[in-house]
Amino acid sequence: MKNKQSTALEKIEELGKKVASLTQAELARAVGCSRERIRQLVPRMKTKPGRRVRAWHRTVHRQVCNEMARLHDKGESLAGIGKHYGVSDYHVREAISLVRPKLEPAGRIQRLRRLDSLRKLVNRGLTLERACSKLGFSALQRRRYRRQLGLRWDGNKTVSARRRR
Repeated sequence: MKNKQSTALEKIEELGKKVASLTQAELARAVGCSRERIRQLVPRMKTKPGRRVRAWHRTVHRQVCNEMARLHDKGESLAGIGKHYGVSDYHVREAISLVRPKLEPAGRIQRLRRLDSLRKLVNRGLTLERACSKLGFSALQRRRYRRQLGLRWDGNKTVSARRRR
């Protein structure tokens, strides 16, 4: 006797009403075929698979979303926060967007905080070079902050970037 292989459609019919609780991807894993094949078979199925599962970020408590937003405000990257919670950076972005109207990039937040701390030190009376040394800025960071503060390097010291006459 021949050993008859059952088709994907037959395997789906064996699952019965359980199919309605599964998504196409879950059904594909259960049957052992691709999601694309399931998509093609849907019109011929008696019981259709579920449309869409509720998005992960919509199931998260507001407290967790606020905590993710706080971590991001401290300069943590979306990928880093996602690794901490075991989800992708996309889900972290979506969760934070539920509690915040606008999401600034973590790198920009870090730069703004460094610039703010630099301004505070300069306002206390430190020279820009001493303040940069105290904060541990690299040469590239020093150039960036000089330009942002309207200053330039004059060979051996920082001076105002006003036009030379």
